[in-house]
Amino acid sequence: MSLSREEIGTRLRHQREALGFTQKQVAEYLGLHRPTISEIEAGRRDVTSQELFEFARLYVTSLSDLLAEPKPSEDNVTTVLFRRPGLETPDARRAVKKFMQRCRDERELEELLGIDPPDGVRPSYRVEDPASTWDAVRQGENIARKERKRLGLGGEPMRNPLDLLEQQGVRIAPLTDDDDDGVDLDGIYFETEDLGACVAVNLQRDDCTGFRAAFTAAHEYAHWLLGDVKVEEFSFSAKNREPHEVRANAFAAAFLLPEEGVRSYFRNVGLLREELISRLSPADIVRAMDYFGVSRQALLYRLQNLKLIKTATAEDLRAQDWSARDVTNLAGRLGLKLRRQEYLSTRLPILAIDGWRRGLITSGRAADLLDLQVPDFKELMDDLGEVRDTPTDTPLLGAAAAD
Repeated sequence: MSLSREEIGTRLRHQREALGFTQKQVAEYLGLHRPTISEIEAGRRDVTSQELFEFARLYVTSLSDLLAEPKPSEDNVTTVLFRRPGLETPDARRAVKKFMQRCRDERELEELLGIDPPDGVRPSYRVEDPASTWDAVRQGENIARKERKRLGLGGEPMRNPLDLLEQQGVRIAPLTDDDDDGVDLDGIYFETEDLGACVAVNLQRDDCTGFRAAFTAAHEYAHWLLGDVKVEEFSFSAKNREPHEVRANAFAAAFLLPEEGVRSYFRNVGLLREELISRLSPADIVRAMDYFGVSRQALLYRLQNLKLIKTATAEDLRAQDWSARDVTNLAGRLGLKLRRQEYLSTRLPILAIDGWRRGLITSGRAADLLDLQVPDFKELMDDLGEVRDTPTDTPLLGAAAAD
């Protein structure tokens, strides 16, 4: 049974309100007049198929979900996240929905291709809830040591925790929106029964080094190991004293900057004498940032917590005004190449290309999954030497696509 005009209008209104858009904002996005949006939502005006497609794109949902019988239930994870600070704006909420949709797309492709998701064994680190801030720090550092030992890392740098997470079955995706100002969060973590654990990292919040993203990933790594949260939005702040967040931050610092490795590094470069680093020049800091793959802020807090530099020294260094250009220029003069990470995870593109090659999804659907226009996607396939196994395009179930 097809939906009535009134039912479609009601669903569109619910989608708009969930994201926090006003009718005027939707009208501007779609190139319509505000009264037209009001008429459509009230069921007094028919909505064309092209308009429905544009509504679905704006609301980050598929036509099949929008028009499904019965009405789709609201996602509990989305509901929880939309109540959190940092996700009040429509653009931020769209970014969350895009992240979650990417995870669903990845799982749908796995099912279509008949492959299981990565078979990762989740380590078990059972700890009690921290009794104090100090207890949270101690737990985080202890678990980081155990995890590095399990992985055989010793004191060596761990530059990209996201790769480790993905290799162990965690779904990875960027947290992006259409606003130049970006989402006011560093990352998001959630777990569901059908998708498992999923981590989004906001690369737009990073500077030229890409190191803030590494800390965010390591922070979420802690939550995955401990299973202490099911839904989280993360913004790095040394002032956050919630015990589980303090523990995750302590884990991230110790995982990226292991005490053994930090002491060895600064001793080998002649800066650690009598268990204290007496001075740190800007060049010393940039070299250490590059070696461990961490931000200046994370490095200085870790050195302070390990009592390798005095608190006053750390505060003076943190107070210095360093722009991204300053860091880039200094790194260049030192022969180092620092740059912000531009993408996360190649698993979804690989699955999409394989699905297209085997004739299981359309060119339009594959292009959409790779965030390309169809002509650009076909040109890319030609450049890569990819050829379809069959001439038949079979649309992906549950996904709107046009070839």
